[in-house]
Amino acid sequence: MKAVFAGSFDPPTLGHLDIFRRASPIFDELRIVVGHNLHKQPLLALEKRMDMLRRLVEADGLPNVTIDSWDGLVAEYASAHGCGVLVRSVRSMADIPYEQTMASFSRRLDERLETLVMFARPEFADISSSAVRELLAWKRLPRGIVPDLVQKELELSFGPLLQS
Repeated sequence: MKAVFAGSFDPPTLGHLDIFRRASPIFDELRIVVGHNLHKQPLLALEKRMDMLRRLVEADGLPNVTIDSWDGLVAEYASAHGCGVLVRSVRSMADIPYEQTMASFSRRLDERLETLVMFARPEFADISSSAVRELLAWKRLPRGIVPDLVQKELELSFGPLLQS
């Protein structure tokens, strides 16, 4: 079975990488899809995010993971690429109502789609790309939030970042 895990990944975090690692063995193919979030102005160019994701997946040895992009509804991407499952991650119970609504709408778009919700590990539950972007605005980025590869790319783009 093929699945899609979509997000803006702006930037990719250790929480994202943890979901890739945990979801990959469940499916024959896991497609990581970098989408366009209508409510966010991107920090990093699409090509930069896709490059980082490719390198993270390659370094982790996840051969059944493909990186792609899509400028549309994730349910339509899944249908167009023969994926029957949408993988979603939640950090806390506060995320559940939103994810439940999205799962319902995805099924309305394609009744064959199932949504698999994976809970963030406790050590990653406070991490979000939005929080990373805010920390970057203050030139701060503590260790343990983004993979080292992403940390280096962010420092190339934004200069030295104070860490704790």
